[in-house]
Amino acid sequence: MSLLSNVSTTSGRILVVDDDAGARDLIVSSLRADGHDVDASGSGIEALRMLGREWYDLIVSNLRMPELDGPSLYSAVSRRWPAQPPPMLFLAGLGGTSDYDGFIKVIRAHVLPKPFTIRALRRAIKEML
Repeated sequence: MSLLSNVSTTSGRILVVDDDAGARDLIVSSLRADGHDVDASGSGIEALRMLGREWYDLIVSNLRMPELDGPSLYSAVSRRWPAQPPPMLFLAGLGGTSDYDGFIKVIRAHVLPKPFTIRALRRAIKEML
């Protein structure tokens, strides 16, 4: 099996939003290795500032974060681009979705449970781009 077989053939501009620096760095380095143009943010508030300056083809966001969580970030993004917001992939820790079940069902959110494999992350991103 070639190393290139795991690499996405569709690259895009991606914003990774996660308050966990280790998880964020792993995601960013994996996506950059796949040829994506990736920016990172440690908070939803910082992500909103970045979104005010740049367009992203996809936002990968932790679901549960302090100050501005994934659903709040989703709402802000949807208000900014009501006709066509960038798609969002949410990352959720074990048991981390119960508080957000209603949100996930209403918007039919794409959720990748933590811990996840890089292969699963790549597959989800490839499907969404």
